[in-house]
Amino acid sequence: MTLDREMLDAFVPEFEAEAVRLAMVRDAVAAQRALDQLRAMAAALGAPSLTRMLEDAGLALDPLDLPALHQAAEALARQARAVAEAGADVAPVPAAAPAAPPAAAPAPSLDREILDALAPEFEEACARLAAAGDGAAAGRALDGLRALAGAAGLASLKLLLDRALPLLDPFDAGGLRALAAVLSAHAARIVAAGEDLPPPAEPAPAPPAGPAALDPEMLAAFAPEFQAGCARLAAAAEEAEAARAADSLRAMAEALGLDSLRALLAEPPFDAMALAAHAAAIAIAGHDLPFAPAAPVQAKRRVLVVDDSAMMRRLVRETLAADPDFEVVGEAPDGLRALAALREYRPDLTMLDIEMPELDGIGVMRRWALEGIGAVVIVSSAARPGSATAVEARRLGVAGIVGKPSGALSPDLKQRQGEALIRTARRAAGLPVEAAP
Repeated sequence: MTLDREMLDAFVPEFEAEAVRLAMVRDAVAAQRALDQLRAMAAALGAPSLTRMLEDAGLALDPLDLPALHQAAEALARQARAVAEAGADVAPVPAAAPAAPPAAAPAPSLDREILDALAPEFEEACARLAAAGDGAAAGRALDGLRALAGAAGLASLKLLLDRALPLLDPFDAGGLRALAAVLSAHAARIVAAGEDLPPPAEPAPAPPAGPAALDPEMLAAFAPEFQAGCARLAAAAEEAEAARAADSLRAMAEALGLDSLRALLAEPPFDAMALAAHAAAIAIAGHDLPFAPAAPVQAKRRVLVVDDSAMMRRLVRETLAADPDFEVVGEAPDGLRALAALREYRPDLTMLDIEMPELDGIGVMRRWALEGIGAVVIVSSAARPGSATAVEARRLGVAGIVGKPSGALSPDLKQRQGEALIRTARRAAGLPVEAAP
């Protein structure tokens, strides 16, 4: 059956982006959400081949099989592209047979120059893993470590990195710190030997006992009630009404023995948003957590503009100047100087071109994925929806893509894409999109 071309053109990049999210999941809840979204999209398009593949992928949820889900995500993205190219639903192409597991024997030798370049970057990434305060930060550090191990062809480090999966859900900070130490020490041995070595046979040391786990049934009942109580507290128009709402929240915190929430409710003024956010974090963790006050809200989001065209840099800067929540703090004409500017300015948001001299935007994104400075929005004519460049940018974590309406030099950027650029920038910077001019 022939499919609607306009719908296909809109469908494929969104489907691929959701498949990338499925390829990055680390728990059953996130996997279920991604599969549900993909099923809805496949049903809207009317592609039975995608629907069948999604049903097969759902079998990997119970018990949770992350490698199978990640392979399914890659197959789904391939099939979506095949459907788009054919303009009709087509039979899935069978996946190639899985590669044989890495040989136990170490590689004969490694390029010394690659090893010398790997050592400091791998050590920095291990330090970021050890310092990670949540699953998202740990996931970014692990992705960077996998990229480095893959680039150097170090099978032993990739095997060690597989030990991280059970430490991410639930988040186990102690176990990840121990794994970071093992990775760092093993990488140092490899650099000294000049060849890959078998990974340590002993597993990472067991972490110290964490906080007492809460009863799952009580926690499931507590979470929605506490959130509703926070909503009543936020809506209270009088002091007496706020006091009653706080008393109700205090009783719920007492019932579960949540010292952090009791401390937040010790005396007014009460921050309903902070209470709701901290209770949600406790529900996810399954145990009480120390409360860390949120950082003050920035008056403006600091922006770096990267494009090899001075005219385009000016147009992007002038477009963002129309929004009072943004401040352009720096510019860069190529990828190498963009990396230096990222370290110097540490912007909240980078507006990044793709086609540039010295180092292109994808090269910048690969380094950014390791260092994680702010968010990135691609502004380029080279990242068309569904293109390999757009898919790679999404895989690397780009927050949004805005096309240049008239090619690499687009003097009509403000007129034709100004509103889309600001909306995408606000979304990437964590600002309400409705507030955009």
